[in-house]
Amino acid sequence: MNPADANFPLRIFSESVVGGLFTSIWGMKVTGLERVPLDGPLIIASNHLSIIDPLLVTVSVAPRRRPFGIGKKELFELPVLGWWLRATGSFPLDRQGDATSAMRAALEVLSKGGCLLIYPEGTRMKPGEKRAPKAGVAFLAARTGASVVPVRVLGTAEFPRQFPLEARIGEPLPPPKSEDRETGLAYAKMVMERIYSL
Repeated sequence: MNPADANFPLRIFSESVVGGLFTSIWGMKVTGLERVPLDGPLIIASNHLSIIDPLLVTVSVAPRRRPFGIGKKELFELPVLGWWLRATGSFPLDRQGDATSAMRAALEVLSKGGCLLIYPEGTRMKPGEKRAPKAGVAFLAARTGASVVPVRVLGTAEFPRQFPLEARIGEPLPPPKSEDRETGLAYAKMVMERIYSL
């Protein structure tokens, strides 16, 4: 296991519990796990349909990497949930204000060779809905040299009625060669196209 990842005791315990439930009750299917690099800075980029997506993605890639997460700051203001998020390796993002602290934390994770989970579209989407992704995934990858692994989750929008829950993992993408905005937006669009092609 990569020592720069979110290898916290509560994280490991939570993964075993959630992964067991998803597998035994919802028949969780994971394809392409072998495509997740074991070493080096890595961004896991996923589509986002439901509040359970972070759980599904993290337990799906956990046998190889444990990504840090970014969540909207309102979640961290809830007493128990906020404590659990911090204790398992997530940090808050102010979506309406200054995102500097979240970006600094993300850059620090990647600069140390860790793994980060992000949603390039920036928010949850309804099934079939798409929007232009933000350039953050490209900026982080270009600045740190991180590869980007696309992951598509299916069935989470209908949770708990949908069986099985599924995570499809794609081939790693090299970082963009430039940090300029035009390149970043094109790269982010390409990442989402890869995700939805899985």
